Amino acid sequence: MSTCGAWFIPIATVFWCNCASAQITPDATLPNNSIININGKTFNITGGTTAGTNLFHSFQQFSVPTGGEAFFNNTLGIQNIISRVTGGSISNIDGLIRTLGKANLFLINPNGIVFGPNARLNIGGSFFASTANSINFADGTKFSATPSQDLPLLTITAPIGLNMGSNPGPILVKGPGHDINYENIVKTGPRPPINTSVTGLQVKEGQTLALVGANVSLEGGVLKSPSGRIEIGSVSSNGVVSLVPVPEGWKLGYEGITSFGDIQFSQKTFVNATGVGGGSIAVAGNNINFTEQSILLADTLGDRNGGEISIVGENIGINQSNISSNTFSSGNAGQIKLDANNITFDNNSSASIQTLGKGDAGNINILANSFQLLEKSALNSNTEENSTGNAGDININVAGSMVSKSAGITTDTSGTGNAGKINIYANSFQMENLGVFSRVVNTGKPGEINVNVADSFVIKSSNINTDTYGTGDAGKINITANSFKLEESGIKSSTTQNSTGNAGEINIQVAGSLEIPKDVGIITTTSGTGDAGKINIYANSFQLENSGLKSSTEGNSTGNAGEINIQVANSFVINSAGISTNTSGTGDAGKINIQVAGPMVINRAGISTNTSGTGDAGQITVTAESLKINPGEIVATSNGSGNAGNLSVRTKTLVIDNVIGNQAGLRVESTGDGNAGTLEIVADTIQLDNQSRIDATTTSGNGGDLRLDVANLLLVRRGSQISATAGTDQKGGNGGNITINAPEGFIVAVPNENSDITANAFNGTGGKININSLGIFNFTQRSREDLVRELKTDNPSELNTQKLSTNDITAFSLTNPTLSGQVSINTPDVDPSKGLLELPIVLTDTLGLIADTGCAGVASTDSDTQKSNFTITGRGGLPPSPYEPLSTDVVWSDNRIQNIASQQRSEKPSTKPPTAYDAVKIVPATGWVFDGKGHVTLISHASNANLGSTPACQKK
Repeated sequence: MSTCGAWFIPIATVFWCNCASAQITPDATLPNNSIININGKTFNITGGTTAGTNLFHSFQQFSVPTGGEAFFNNTLGIQNIISRVTGGSISNIDGLIRTLGKANLFLINPNGIVFGPNARLNIGGSFFASTANSINFADGTKFSATPSQDLPLLTITAPIGLNMGSNPGPILVKGPGHDINYENIVKTGPRPPINTSVTGLQVKEGQTLALVGANVSLEGGVLKSPSGRIEIGSVSSNGVVSLVPVPEGWKLGYEGITSFGDIQFSQKTFVNATGVGGGSIAVAGNNINFTEQSILLADTLGDRNGGEISIVGENIGINQSNISSNTFSSGNAGQIKLDANNITFDNNSSASIQTLGKGDAGNINILANSFQLLEKSALNSNTEENSTGNAGDININVAGSMVSKSAGITTDTSGTGNAGKINIYANSFQMENLGVFSRVVNTGKPGEINVNVADSFVIKSSNINTDTYGTGDAGKINITANSFKLEESGIKSSTTQNSTGNAGEINIQVAGSLEIPKDVGIITTTSGTGDAGKINIYANSFQLENSGLKSSTEGNSTGNAGEINIQVANSFVINSAGISTNTSGTGDAGKINIQVAGPMVINRAGISTNTSGTGDAGQITVTAESLKINPGEIVATSNGSGNAGNLSVRTKTLVIDNVIGNQAGLRVESTGDGNAGTLEIVADTIQLDNQSRIDATTTSGNGGDLRLDVANLLLVRRGSQISATAGTDQKGGNGGNITINAPEGFIVAVPNENSDITANAFNGTGGKININSLGIFNFTQRSREDLVRELKTDNPSELNTQKLSTNDITAFSLTNPTLSGQVSINTPDVDPSKGLLELPIVLTDTLGLIADTGCAGVASTDSDTQKSNFTITGRGGLPPSPYEPLSTDVVWSDNRIQNIASQQRSEKPSTKPPTAYDAVKIVPATGWVFDGKGHVTLISHASNANLGSTPACQKK
C-alpha cells in the first residue's frame, strides 16, 4: 500500500486513501457475478445479474483512484443498477463513476463511503450512496451487503427502502468548496443568479442525488442536481429509510427512524438544486451544522416552480452560512423549512427567499423548541425592483424560548408584488439589537408583523417597523403577550415623503403587565398624502416611563394622524413620558382614548393632541377610577390655524398637583389663530393644588368651553386656576364659557391663596360663568371696575386677578368695560359675599350648656317643685327631626349625682306650662371655620328669631 491521507469526521473516523491499490473487485455471491476489466485507471464493469429492469452487482471492494473511472457498462433497458460492497473496506472514490442510458445507480457499503475532491458522476438517472446494510424492494425481498451462503433471490420490483444496520458507517464528501462572494449572497438587496464553475458530485437535471449514512460530513463538498432533488440523511442505528418515487427521482422518508446521526457542512460546502424549476434539498439528522460560508441554494430560473429546502433534526446550527431559494422568472420559488428542537443562526448567517421576476417567493418556516438569531444573522423575504411576484411569509413557531441579538427579520417589496408577513409565535421572546422590518417601496401591498408570545416578551435596543415609500400601504404590527417590556427600542409604522400609501396600525395586547421603562417610541407617522395608522394598546397594567407614544403628520403632508387607544384593566402610570397625536400639515391630528379601570397616575408627563398646521387637533378622552397628575398635563392645543381639540375626563377622583413647580393641568388652548376646544370633567372630587390649571384659553381666538360636573367637592388651592380666557397675547377673541355643576357638592378655596375662576377677554367680550353648587366658599366675584379699583390701574395689560391675593371669579373684557360677560352663581340660601364668621378659639363652653340641675325635677329652696326642659339649637345646625326613627347608636342616660339631703322628690309633682322666650333660630349651615387645630365647624349667620313654643329649659 502506498501512503494514504486521513480525515476525521466527528464521532466516526473515515480513512481516505488515494492509493495506487484502490480498486474494484467483484465477489462471487450472485447467480451471474460482476466482471471487472481494467484498462489503465478505468474499471469496465459488466456482467452482474439482471432481473427485469434491475441490474445487480456485488463487490468485495469498490474504490476509484484519483483520475480513475468506474464504468458500469449496462444495457440501455436497465432502469436501476443496484450494487453492494460485501467486504470490510471503505469505498474511497476520487474519480469518475459512469453509467449508460438513464439508469439509476445505488451503491451501498455499510463500512463507509468517502468521496474525494476529484469525485465525479456521469450517470443518466439518480444516484444513491448509502452505508445501509441492505435495500428493500416492493415485493418484500432484500439485497443485503451481508450475503448468505445461498444465492440471493433477486427481484424485478423497484427499491422502496434503505435498511440501516446497527452500526452503519459514515459518509464523507471532500471538495474545493464554492467560489461565490459570500457577502453578495447574504445581503438583503437583490442579487443576480449564482454562476459558478465549481464541480463535484452532480446528477442530470431533474434527478435525485442522495447520501445516507451514520454521520455525513461535507468538507468543501459540492453537490448539484439542477431542478432535481438532493437528499442528505444521517441514521446512526437500525431503521428503514423509505424511498418514495417523485417526478425528480425519490423522496426519502424517516418515519421509522428513532436514532439519527450528525451532519456537518463546512469549508464552503455548496449544495445546489438551482434550475429551470428550483429543485428540492432535504437534510435530516441529529446535530446538523453549517459553518465556514457553506451554502444551500435552490433558485428558480424558468417557468417551473421551485421545490422545498427542508432541514429536520434535533439541533440545527447555522454559522456564517446561507440558505436561499429565489426566483428570477415566472416560476415560483420554493419554501425553506427548518424543524428542530434547537435552531441557531449565528455570525452573519441567513435564510432568504426573494423574487426578481413574475413568480412568487416561497415562505420561510421555522419550527423549534428554542430559536436563536444572533450576530448579524437574518431572515429575509423580498421582492425586487421591476418584479411582479409576491414576497413570501416568514413564519417562526417556537414552543420554548426565542432569543434574537444583533440580527434582522425582513420582508420587503420593491416591485408591484406584495410583501410577505412576519409571523412569530413563541413561549418567550427576547429581542436585543434586532430589526424586524416590513417595507413597501412600490405599489405592492404591505406585509403584517405578528408577534404572539405566550409568556414574556422583552425588547431592548431593537426596532419593529412597517414602512411605505410608494403607493402601497405599510403593514400592521400586531403584538400579543402575557407580559411585555420595551427598553431603548422603537415600534413604528410610517409613510415617507412623496408616498401616497397609509401607515399601518400598531396593536399591542398584553394579558399581564406592559412596561416601557426607557427610551422607547411607539410611533405611526405620515410624511406623504396617506394617513398615519392607529396605535391600540390593551393591557392589565401599563407603566410608561421616559418614552413616547405618538401618531403624527410631518412636514407638508396632507394625511391625517392616527388615533391612540389605550385600555388598561388595572393601573396606568406615566412617568416622564408622552402620549401625543400631532399634525403639522393640512391633515387632522388623531384622537386619544384612554380607559383605565383602576388608578391612573401622570408624573412629569403629558398627554397631548396638537396642530401646528391648518388641520385640527384631535380629541382626548380619559376615563379612570382615579386620575392623579403631579405634575403633568393633558392638553389639546393649537399653535397653527387649526382648532384645538376637545378634552373629556371622567373619574371618581381627580387630583392635579404642581408639586415641583412645573406645569400641571388640563388644557384645551390655542396659541395660534385657531379656537380653543371644549374641556369636560365629570368627577366625584376635583382637587387643584400648587398653581395647577384647568384651561380653555387662547392667544387670539375664542376661548374654549369648560364644563365641570362635580358630585362632592371642587377644591382649588395655592394659586390654581380655572380659566377660559381669550386674547392672552393681547389680541382678539371672546372669553369662553365655564360651567361648574355641583348641585350636591361644594366649591371651596382657602382664603388668600390666589386661586381664580376666569373667563375674560382682552379685546373681545367676556365669557359666561355658570356655577350651580350646594355651597361656594372663599371666592369673590369681581367686575372689571372692582379690579381697576383694587389694582389702581386701568391698563388692560395690568388687569390681572393673579396680582390679588384673593380667590376671584371674573368674566369681563380687559379693554372694553361694556363687553363684560356673565357670572351666574346658584347656591341655595348662601350669600358668599358675607364672608366667614370668625369664632372664638374655644368653640363650646360645656358648663354653660348644661344646667347644674339638668332637666330633672328639683326641690328649690322655697320648696317649689319645678321641671327643666332641654333643647338643642346649635349655631346654624339642625336638630334631629321628631319624625325620624330613633337611632340605636345613642342612648340617653341620666347620670347626675343628686344630693339626697337637699333634693327630694315632691310627693305631688306638678307641671307648669312652658314659658315663651326668645331662642336661637334653627337654620341650615351656610359657612365653616377652621380653628387652630385644623378642626372644621359648620356655622350660620342669622341667629335671632322667635321659635314660638319650642320646648326650652327655663331661665333661672
